[in-house]
Amino acid sequence: MDIISLSYSDLRFKIAQKIKRYLNLSSKNRLTIGLYKEGRFYIFGNPKEENRLLYDIGSVSKTVTAHLILKLYEEGILDINCTVDKYLPLKKGKYPTIHQLLTHTAGYHHLTPIEITIPHLIAGGYARKNPYENCTMETVIKSLERRRFLKPKVRYGYSDFASAVAAVIAETVTKKSFSVLFEEFIKNDLGLINTVVEADPKFRTPLAVKGERILPFWVWKKNNPYIAGGGMVSNIEDVLRYVALQIESDKPYITSAHTVCEKSALKNDNHLMCIGWHTYKCSNQLWHVGGVGTFRTSVIINKKLRLGVAVLGNAKGQSSANAHYIAKMIYSELKNKRIKLNYNKY
Repeated sequence: MDIISLSYSDLRFKIAQKIKRYLNLSSKNRLTIGLYKEGRFYIFGNPKEENRLLYDIGSVSKTVTAHLILKLYEEGILDINCTVDKYLPLKKGKYPTIHQLLTHTAGYHHLTPIEITIPHLIAGGYARKNPYENCTMETVIKSLERRRFLKPKVRYGYSDFASAVAAVIAETVTKKSFSVLFEEFIKNDLGLINTVVEADPKFRTPLAVKGERILPFWVWKKNNPYIAGGGMVSNIEDVLRYVALQIESDKPYITSAHTVCEKSALKNDNHLMCIGWHTYKCSNQLWHVGGVGTFRTSVIINKKLRLGVAVLGNAKGQSSANAHYIAKMIYSELKNKRIKLNYNKY
C-alpha cells in the first residue's frame, strides 16, 4: 500500500506547536505520527525515515494478545467463558474466566503481583527497568494460587497480570512457547512483518536521556509471559496496518474483540472495555495506550468513519505522557476534517 507524506504545516498552529514543544524538550525525543483514512496511510515526515524507527508499543500488545486468544477460541482450542483453572495446573480455589482477563474485569490490581513489581519499581524506577523482567510461567501460577481464596469480582481493574495469565493459558493449550506463538500470529495472521517481540537495540529509536544519563530499554526474556501485555516492538507502518485491520477485517477474532463488556463500566459509566480494547459509551471509538520505559504509544480508531490515528513517542520524564494528548488532538482534527490530506506518495 502506498504511503502518503504529510507535513506538520498541514496541522493547525496550536497542534503543530504542541508537537514542536514535545520534540524540543530534548534532542533525543522522538515522535512518529501516522493516520489511516478510508484505505490510505498517511505519515508525517518522510515515511522511509520514520519507518526505520522501531518503538516499544507497550500495552497496545494486549490487544494483539486478545485477538490471538479469540483465534484459539474460534478454533475450539479453548473456551473464553471457562475459568482459568480448567487449563492450568492450579490448586483448588476461585479463579476468573478468560473473558474476565481479556476485559480487565477479574479484579486484579494493576501492579499484580505486587510482591514482585513493587521492589523492582523502588529499586530501578519505571523508566529504567522492566519490573516484570524476571517473571516466568511459574511466577504467574504461584500468583494465581496466592489469590485463589478471593472470589473474583466482575469489575474493571486494568492489569498487566491478566494478559500474562492469558499467555500462560495459550502456551499450555497449544504446547508452544508463547513468544513463538505470538510472533507467528503477528506475522502470519496479522501480516505485520516489521513487528517483533525482541528487537535488536541498534535498530530501535535513539535512547531517551535524563540529563546526561542514558535510560536503557526494557529487557524481555523469551519465556516471560508478560510480553503478552507489553513486549511488542513495531514501526509506524505496521501499527497503521493494524489499525486498518480493526476497521476493514471481517475475521471473527478481530471483529468479536470490539464487543463491549457492559460489566466493565467505571464510576463515570462512560469508559467501557471491549475484549482487549477500550471504548466509550455510545461511541464508535476504539482506543488503547501503551507505555514501557520512556516509550509511549497511542492508537485511536473510529470504525464507522473508517479512520484512525497512531502516535509513537520516545521521551524522558513527564513529557512522555503528551503522546496520548497529541493523538487525541489529531484524532479530533481528522474526525472533523480539519487536516489537509494531500497525495504525495512515496
